[in-house]
Formats: sequence, structure tokens, C-alpha cells
Amino acid sequence: MLTSTLEWCILRNSEYPHGMRLTWYDEYNAMSRWNEMLADITQVFGLPGDRYITDVNVNDMTFWFRDHRDALLFKLSHGHSELRQD
Repeated sequence: MLTSTLEWCILRNSEYPHGMRLTWYDEYNAMSRWNEMLADITQVFGLPGDRYITDVNVNDMTFWFRDHRDALLFKLSHGHSELRQD
């Protein structure tokens, strides 16, 4: 139960209210494609913890941003992403 509580605190951090979700589509299942895409994201936004945090599960990967402008830039760079508001 402690793990669930810790995950909840990390994933629902109010400092990162702007979520953008990338769903695991077949065209992106290739490991090399995901590696390239995540490298591009890291080049633009840096490592998780400053401008964004991530949430990963079997269906998708969500990037939670502090600034709505970073979320917009992410959306423009990754048009297949979806807005996530939980």
C-alpha cells in the first residue's frame, strides 16, 4: 500500500498540471523509434524532474509539464499526443 501512496504523490504533483499522453501505437513499438523520440524530448526539455515528470504504464506514457507552453510545444512536436486532465 505504501508504494501506491508514493506513486500517487509523485504522479499527482500539483506543480505539473499539464499532461500530454503518448499511446503505444504499433508504428512506435519499434524500440529504435521510441529511443529516438525520447532522445528528442530530452534534448528539448531536459531530464525529468525540472520541466516535466513522466507516468508510464502498459497503455501509454504521459509527460506532466509545469508550464502550459512546454505542453503546447510537446503537442506541436508530437501531434499524435493527447491532452490528459485527471
